Amino acid sequence: MFNLFRKTAAIEVDEQKVDSFVEWFLEHEDKIIESVENRMTDRQTMLSTLDEVERQLALVYRDGYKGRIEFDYGGKGDDWQLNLYHKNNAFLIKAAGSIANKINNRNVPKWSVNVSK
Repeated sequence: MFNLFRKTAAIEVDEQKVDSFVEWFLEHEDKIIESVENRMTDRQTMLSTLDEVERQLALVYRDGYKGRIEFDYGGKGDDWQLNLYHKNNAFLIKAAGSIANKINNRNVPKWSVNVSK
């Protein structure tokens, strides 16, 4: 009863996992973009690519979040966005923010990362 209001220690984001995700994502950006552009003729590749992005993102998120991972991406030409949703979860706010900062600060020509609720 006395522990009801005790704060638990915040779980820190593993920056090495964030770096690994960023590297993986940028290495596979052409495949990701191609899967979206060909979604009408090759839906299976689009879905399997989406699943792979989620698996890679889960490597970062699962240290401090066990719920459903929500994200999306899309775009056209050289203007693509990766949208990460934090659901007001403190760990996801930090993790998604770190991913966004690392990709956006690299000045990747095709990608911008947005973090929102």
